Amino acid sequence: MNSHVLSHQWATRPSDERFTSMQALHDYNVQKRSISTERGVALDHMQVLPTEAGDMMFCAQGQSVGAQLSNWAFGQLCIRAGAPAAYLRSLPAQLAAVPLQWSIEHAEHQDAKVLLRKNGHWGADAITSTTYGRIYDAQVSDAILSAVDLNRWKIPSASYASKDPKKATTLYASDRDMFVCLVDDSRPIEVPGRNGQDTLFRGFIVRNSEVGAAALDISLFLYRYICDNRIIWGMQSERSLKIRHTSGGPMRFVREANPALLEYAAADTRETVDIVLNAQKREVGKDPVEVRAWLKARGFTQEQSTVAIKNAEESGENPRAVWGLVQGLTAAAHDIPFGDERFAFERKAGALLG
Repeated sequence: MNSHVLSHQWATRPSDERFTSMQALHDYNVQKRSISTERGVALDHMQVLPTEAGDMMFCAQGQSVGAQLSNWAFGQLCIRAGAPAAYLRSLPAQLAAVPLQWSIEHAEHQDAKVLLRKNGHWGADAITSTTYGRIYDAQVSDAILSAVDLNRWKIPSASYASKDPKKATTLYASDRDMFVCLVDDSRPIEVPGRNGQDTLFRGFIVRNSEVGAAALDISLFLYRYICDNRIIWGMQSERSLKIRHTSGGPMRFVREANPALLEYAAADTRETVDIVLNAQKREVGKDPVEVRAWLKARGFTQEQSTVAIKNAEESGENPRAVWGLVQGLTAAAHDIPFGDERFAFERKAGALLG
C-alpha cells in the first residue's frame, strides 16, 4: 500500500467529509442508507432532461417524477450509453441533453441498477449494471464498530489534534465513498532492527464506495510513525483483502471482511513479531543472482530486484532475507509516479511476508 495514501486523503477532503469519531461517521452512513433505494431501469426507457438550475435529471419512460443525476451518476450513464462524458460536461445542460438522449436511444439494450436517494428531492447517485453487488458504507462502518475496541484503536496522534480535531482526523465519508484509518499505538511491537530494537505499530485502512467508484479494500499494515502531514513512515503491508462489488460481493463481505477485521483487531502482537522475525531470518538465496531469480518467480523484474537489493544493502538490512527485500522494494515504490501502480507494487511487496 502507498505510504502517501492517507496523506492524500488528509490534504484533499473538505471539512464536511471529515469526522472526529467512528460513531459520527457511522451515523452519517446510516442516515445516507436510510434515504437510499435501488431501482431497476431499462436503459432505452430512460429520458434525460435539463433542469432550470442547469443540472441534468432522468426519468423512466411514462413517469412524470424524475431524479437529478449526480456528477458521478452522469458519468456512469454516459459510459453505459457510449457518450463522451467530458465533452458533454462542457456544454450547458440544455445542449448536452440532446446528444446524450440520442446515445441512450441508440445504445445496445441493457438493464441498469439505479441508486436513488431522497433528500428533499430524488437524486440518482449511481447507475450500475444489474449484477452490481452493493456493499453499503453503513455496513462497512458497522463492521468496524463491531470488530474494533475504540479505546485502543484510534485516530493517529498529531501535534495540532486538540486545537483542530477535524484537520487531524483520518476518518472520511461522502456521498461517494468512505475512508477510515485507525492505529493501535498502545501496544508497540519490538523487533531486532539495524540499529538495535526497531519499534513498529499496527494500523489498518478500510475504503469503500457504494456508488461504484471503488471496491471494498481492507489493508492491514505495520508502521514506525505517522507525521502531522499523515504520511505513514516505515510502512509495511501485512495483509490485505479486496472485495469487488459483484453479485457475490455482499456475501463475501459477511464471510471474509468481518472476521478479518475482528481477528486483526483482537490479535496478540506476538503473532506480528513472529512474522517479522521469520522474515528477517528467512534467506532466499546465497547471492544476488539467486535472490533476483526468487523475486522474478514472484513477479518482479530484473531492474526492480536489483534496486531492492541495493536499497536493502544501503539501509543496513540483509539483502538476501525476505524482510530486507520487502524494505528495499517498499523504498523503490516511492519512485513510482502513479498512485495505482505504486499501490499495486507495494501490495505485492508486502505479500512476500505471508
